[in-house]
Amino acid sequence: MSVVIKIKSFKMNLTKSEKKVAEYVLDNIDVIYNKTIYDIAENSGVSVATVTRFVHKIGYDNFKEFKVDIIKDISGTKSAEAIYQSISAGDNEKEIIEKVFMGNAKSLKDTLEIIKYETLIEVARYINECKRLVFLGIGGSGNVARDAAIRFSHLDMQSEAYTEELQMLIQTERLGADDVAIGVSHSGTTIATVEAIKLAKKNGATTVGISNYFKSPLEENCAFLLCTSFPENGVKSAALSSRIAQLCIIDALYLLVANQKEDLSKVERFNLLANKLHYR
Repeated sequence: MSVVIKIKSFKMNLTKSEKKVAEYVLDNIDVIYNKTIYDIAENSGVSVATVTRFVHKIGYDNFKEFKVDIIKDISGTKSAEAIYQSISAGDNEKEIIEKVFMGNAKSLKDTLEIIKYETLIEVARYINECKRLVFLGIGGSGNVARDAAIRFSHLDMQSEAYTEELQMLIQTERLGADDVAIGVSHSGTTIATVEAIKLAKKNGATTVGISNYFKSPLEENCAFLLCTSFPENGVKSAALSSRIAQLCIIDALYLLVANQKEDLSKVERFNLLANKLHYR
C-alpha cells in the first residue's frame, strides 16, 4: 500500500494536529523525502512528537521507515497522482468529464492495491455458508446495498437489503450465528449503519464493513473490513464517492460465492436475463 493511500485511508482517525501533518505531506509528497522530522513538524505547525504519532498511526514503526516508503513511491505513483486532480469551479465540461472518469479509475486501482484477497475469499466463504445475508446502508450506500441484495438472490440465497433506520434495527435483531450482515458506509461513521452492525454482532452474526476508511466505528464492530480508496475531492457530491469501488467489491464477492457453490452457470443465466431486460 502506498504512503498516500495509507494516509487517506487513516485520515478519519487522525487528531486535528495529526491531520495538519497529513495535509502537509500530501501537498508536498514529491519533496518529503528530503525533509527531516523537524522540518515536517515546523512546516506543519506541530511538535515533533505529533509527527511521530502520525507516522505510527498510519502503520510505520519509525520515521525512517516512513521515508523509505516515500522514496519507493515517488517513481511509481507520481504519474498516476498527476492524472487525477480535484474538480474546481473553473473547470469546463470536458475537464469535469475527464476528472470524474479518471477519479473512478484511480479509485479502482487504489482499492485493488489495499484490498486483501484472503479477506475477500474468507468473507465469500461465510456468505456461501450463511442462512441469511443482510445488506445495510443509508442514502447512496443504501442503493449499493439494494443492488448487492438483488445480485446474491440470483444464487438462490436469502438475500435482503435494509436502508431505513428502524428496519435495519428490527432485522438485525433477528439475526443469529448462521447469518451475515454487511454494512456499507463511505465514512464508516453512519450512525444507523454502525448501530445495526453492532446489534448484529451482539446477536452472533458475522459482520462485514465496506468503508473508505480504516479505524472507523464501523470497523470496530466488524469481523472483516473491505476498504475502498477514493481520492479526496474539492467537490462534495453524491456522484463523487466510493460507490464504483464498493460495487466492484460486491461483484468480486458475488462471483467468489458463485465459484464456491460451483454454480457459475447461474451467473451466466443472470447475465443473459439482465441483457434481455436492458434491451426491451
